[in-house]
Amino acid sequence: MLEFIEPFILLLVIMDPLVSMSALLSLAGNKDGKEVQKIALKSVFVAALVFFIFAIGGEAVLQVLGVGLDSFKVAGGIVLMLLGVQMALGISLPKKTGDLSSAAVVIGTPLITGPATIATTIILVKENGSIITLVAGTLALLVVLVSLMLVQPISKYLGKNGMQVLSTMMGIVTIAWGVQFMLTGAAAYIN
Repeated sequence: MLEFIEPFILLLVIMDPLVSMSALLSLAGNKDGKEVQKIALKSVFVAALVFFIFAIGGEAVLQVLGVGLDSFKVAGGIVLMLLGVQMALGISLPKKTGDLSSAAVVIGTPLITGPATIATTIILVKENGSIITLVAGTLALLVVLVSLMLVQPISKYLGKNGMQVLSTMMGIVTIAWGVQFMLTGAAAYIN
């Protein structure tokens, strides 16, 4: 069970339910609770679809593109660092849109399963295997789903400042993981 903890926490932090919750509140406007929950379900469905595609076939995609895993670690580390900076500074929200289906896609990808999640998923599959990564990712997606389904009561309880503090802390952890990925990838070229 312990082998799932680190990949789960890493994927959960990168998927950052707090950013997705803020985006959902922003994009849904003053929609009722049932409409917000429909957007949440669609968003996580889109995110899960992208996650499973890359968890199952990500390394094949890299081979087709002629990109090595160590290069992808460095690139993924850069993306993680940028995502962490956005999370820490609170600047990663999409623009408002009137179409609720579009809102679900924007939240699903790139917010929940974007470049950082894709890069991390491919690396985790290589380092930990498919089963551990799939279970960790599925659990992280379930936490995101529950967070989004409960977005209205959670946001009322935490308030805007509370959500920003948590997102900032998750951003700092994401930056640290990005640095670690870059160092690991670069070390393969030095050795």
